[in-house]
Formats: sequence, C-alpha cells, structure tokens
Amino acid sequence: MSNNTQWLEISIKTNHEIAEAISEAIYPYVEGGVAMEQINTDDTTIDRWEDEVAKGPVIVRGYLPLDGSTEERRQKVEYALRCLNLVLPVPLPSYRTIANSDWSEAWKVAFKPLHIGKHIMVRPSWIEIAPEPGDIVISLDPGLAFGTGLHPTTQLCAMALEELVKPGMRVLDVGSGSALLSILAARLGANEVLGVDIDEEAVRVSRENIQKNDVQRQVQIEAGSFERGTGVYDIVVANILAGVITKMIDNGLTRFGRRFVFSGILEAQTPQVKDAISRSGMRLTEIKQISDWACLVCEASVR
Repeated sequence: MSNNTQWLEISIKTNHEIAEAISEAIYPYVEGGVAMEQINTDDTTIDRWEDEVAKGPVIVRGYLPLDGSTEERRQKVEYALRCLNLVLPVPLPSYRTIANSDWSEAWKVAFKPLHIGKHIMVRPSWIEIAPEPGDIVISLDPGLAFGTGLHPTTQLCAMALEELVKPGMRVLDVGSGSALLSILAARLGANEVLGVDIDEEAVRVSRENIQKNDVQRQVQIEAGSFERGTGVYDIVVANILAGVITKMIDNGLTRFGRRFVFSGILEAQTPQVKDAISRSGMRLTEIKQISDWACLVCEASVR
C-alpha cells in the first residue's frame, strides 16, 4: 500500500449502547475493520476505555479507500445504517478525506498497552512496558488490519485461547486480522499455527507482526479462508461475524477442528450460531461474554 493512499473516513457519534450495533452493521463494507473511540463531552479521547465498558459518547469510525469502489461501498454503509435505524436511533454519518499517514496517527492515539485474561499483555510496538512475572507480551502494529486487542470480541477469544492452548497443539486462526490471536497461540505453546484472511492488507500486516514477535517458525499466514487448512487442528478460532461464522459451519468448517472458539457475535445473534453448531453435530461447552458480545466455545464430535 502506498503511503499516498487517501481514505474516506466515516464517523458516527453515538452512545455506547448503539455503537456496537453500528460497528456490526458497517463492518462488511469498510476496509480493515471498525474503530470505536470513547470521548469526553469536549471531544477529547478518554485514555483507558479499552480496559472497561464504555459509558459515555462513542465515535464509530470506518474507512473506505478512495478508488473505483468508494461510492458503491458508501451506499452500502448508508443502506446498512438506514436498516439499523428501523430498530435503533442511528445518527447520520459524517465524512472527511484523510491521508494514509493521518489515519495511522489517529489510531495510535487510542492504542495503549492492554492486559487481557490472566497473563496476556498487548502493547503497541512503539511503547515499552515492564511486564509482570509470567506475562505473555505481544507487540502489535495493527495498521489497517482489525485486531488491536481492544475490542471485546478479540479479548474473549484471547481469554479462551489462554485456557485451551497446550504445548504442541495445531491452531487454525480464521480471519486472522493483525495476527494477534495467531501470535498468542504460538506464545502459549502451539507448535503449528495457520492464520488465514481474505484481506490483503491484513495478510501483509500479520506477517510483519509475526516477525516482530519472533514466532515465524510456528506461525504461517496465508490469504484465503479456512479451506487453506490441512488436516485436523486441535483448536480453530474464528473472530469474524455471526453470519459469516454460521455459513462457515454449514460449509464444512467443523471437519478442520476438534475444538472451536467463535466470536464477533452479538448476544442477540447467539441463537443463530447455536443452531448452526447443533446442525453440525458439535457440542457447545461454554459461552463467554463481555457487554453485548459473546464468544462460543464448542467441541466437534469424537473423531
């Protein structure tokens, strides 16, 4: 990607109760994920939102590259917001054009070290920290790839992996984004990790992050979806969207794993994912939750 790339920033100022629904609605049409930033009433950023549930105003931001696809994608975003407005009061979006370098600096302001689970510490690559004994420190530069660890869905998956991954395991990370979960699996002792993502920028950023964290011997990132996997994995993690997860389950994802961690699922969407799990013959073993987001952990039938 050229540093001269320009972006159309979509921003929607709302409250914390509606922000996550907006994020879910526009995610399929923007580039590299959705950013949610809690702010003060004077529009300054509240530093530690990532460690707690947002309680005040929130700005939801998405980005569209200024190219031949911009107008079509913008229309899809606005249609998704109109549909959501039928059930929730969604404010009108505002737009501005920004340079790639401006976008990069914008997310750096909000991305700070974050402690997840018992011993996971995610830090920006430009900030040094003094970890506690036993902490697993992951240095991350998400770029335009979704997955800083700040979003509840990422935290839920990380906590599940911390409990499930054992030394020597094989792990498949579907929709790997910035490779946070792939790197974590390797740091937890997985011997072989395959991360797959359909976004070219995510693949590029993932490979850089793998090098920064010195896990290139265990982790491989490929462009594509779960079909790139080989054999059976001890754990398959998919932090994507409820609808996409449901389709993947129906299209044979279960043949690739023994245990599964599914997130990117709003609490209200859990029934549809549960139905897909039941249809596939898997057994739901646990539901983790942060705010309105759920993570479903399940097991495949005995192989």
